[in-house]
Amino acid sequence: MLNVFDSDLGGSGTILWDEGHGQYWTTGRCSTFVSAAESAGYDVQTTFDVANDLSGADAVVITSPGDFATYELSALFDFVDAGGAVYLFDESDYRNYDETENLNDIAGYLQLGFRFNDDQVVDDSTNDGNFYEPVTGAFNTAAFDYFGGGDGGGGGGGGGDQLDDISSLQKGTTYTVQVTSVADGDTATVEGVNGNTESVRVLGVDTPETPGNASAEEVDEWEGIGSIDYLQSEGTAAKNWATGELDGAVVDLFFDTEEPIRDPFDRVLGYLRYDRTGDGTRNTLYNRRLIEEGYARVYDSSLAKHDAFVDAEVTARDAGRQVWRQSDPANSTEFRDRTVQEVFVPIPSSVRTTGGAVADGRVPVRAESTATQQLSGGVSYDQPPLVAVDESVNTAMIGGPSLDEFYDSDASGYEQFTFVSNLIDYLGSNTGPVYIDGGHGQFGHIYSQSAEDAVQYLRHLEGEGGIQLRGVNDITASRLSGGRALIVTLPTVAYTAAELDALSTFVSNGGSLILVGANRTDTSNPDPRALLDDVAAGVGTDLRLNGDSVSDSSNNANGDPDYLTTANFDTSFPLFDKFA
Repeated sequence: MLNVFDSDLGGSGTILWDEGHGQYWTTGRCSTFVSAAESAGYDVQTTFDVANDLSGADAVVITSPGDFATYELSALFDFVDAGGAVYLFDESDYRNYDETENLNDIAGYLQLGFRFNDDQVVDDSTNDGNFYEPVTGAFNTAAFDYFGGGDGGGGGGGGGDQLDDISSLQKGTTYTVQVTSVADGDTATVEGVNGNTESVRVLGVDTPETPGNASAEEVDEWEGIGSIDYLQSEGTAAKNWATGELDGAVVDLFFDTEEPIRDPFDRVLGYLRYDRTGDGTRNTLYNRRLIEEGYARVYDSSLAKHDAFVDAEVTARDAGRQVWRQSDPANSTEFRDRTVQEVFVPIPSSVRTTGGAVADGRVPVRAESTATQQLSGGVSYDQPPLVAVDESVNTAMIGGPSLDEFYDSDASGYEQFTFVSNLIDYLGSNTGPVYIDGGHGQFGHIYSQSAEDAVQYLRHLEGEGGIQLRGVNDITASRLSGGRALIVTLPTVAYTAAELDALSTFVSNGGSLILVGANRTDTSNPDPRALLDDVAAGVGTDLRLNGDSVSDSSNNANGDPDYLTTANFDTSFPLFDKFA
């Protein structure tokens, strides 16, 4: 095809590529050829308004199109009459989309001597892997001098890479696939050998939703941004950028050691590595670059690359890139910061110590006198303590997941956000971000929380002068350094000795540690409640979850005895005023 260009155009010129008529074969899907043409000296430009753009062009490529208007056909006729070149590309119209008929309308208007046949050519023997992808060497070299020259160039698509079989995906294996379409910034369809396709949810990132999917957007997930309209425009920008980077490209698909291969919607959860520079090497991780360029936030799951992605997001936010241009957490309005009248503590156990009952002077919040205990080897209380503190190691234990947004419709009228924020500042002396652990199996565990499960509390902190809530997976002293607090909910993976040492260093340097339990789990081997107690022991506190379940048929949210509410406070603790 480059030889055809050279024959008609003399080795240089501007070639328009029409994408204004619903074409499937865009420059993105033909990126390898486009790169080769540009390397050969041609300026290939996408057009969505072919009639107006022809005046500055030497040629135009039109692939299987929708209808052309009469004024567009007239513009093409004048263009050809003035010496312009038109390249028409058809494909078998076996689904009756009328592209062949539309191309023949163009050929007729231009008074050409040929038409496209309405058929499909197949070859069971000489093909590129499928019968519907015939290849041929049957050239008319006597009449046409189009068949000499080089290899057709390189470029971002990957050239002649052999696609892999993706019918049975396995961790630890990298698959060569081609991106056939981009749904939005974080979702693409890829194809392997034999035409197998998969929808890939780009792992570890979240781009804003496009206008067509606006109902799925959660504005509160985007710190310092309150406009759904702005996020929709950024969703469109992310999709357009992703299309330019990936559409038509051959990429490497591989998986995370800590994440499943598929999500609940049966989409593949994967990393995509691609050739960003066109040098033929696929060495750019698309997932990370999406964050670096400011088109995405980190999705706080258990992925192994989580904390490195967070660092990239912080850099993009500080630089005000793309979606973060309108992020201004420091000037966010207050959110659910009220004088503490009552707090919500769902599905709680009470708190005990290694020696038995917690002393009264260590308990700022108890259940009401109407509450009852169901004991399972624990300490009996008249008014069970739902929160207890150990000021010697800046640590508190809360018996139930008060911050989990799963309960938000029940919990929004209570003041547990203000209480927890006051508790954090009461125990510690640091002023940095609040961290929440998501690296010990909390993500996806019903009774645990990662940062994705605490979005409303994120919004509350943001309204207090822009305090950040960040997910953290790697528990190290350097990672936690300067943090205001670490929230640890029920882990399903044990902390290592090194991680417990890092926690001890953190609290000794002024950080607060908030341990959050529940009276139930959805796994027992290992037992998340016992693992939370191990964390408590590791930092040197005697606080433990009690062996009980606490319920209250009188003081609760929406009539559910497991959703406790209480105003049974020890107001000698300075924890009940507005945080601001």
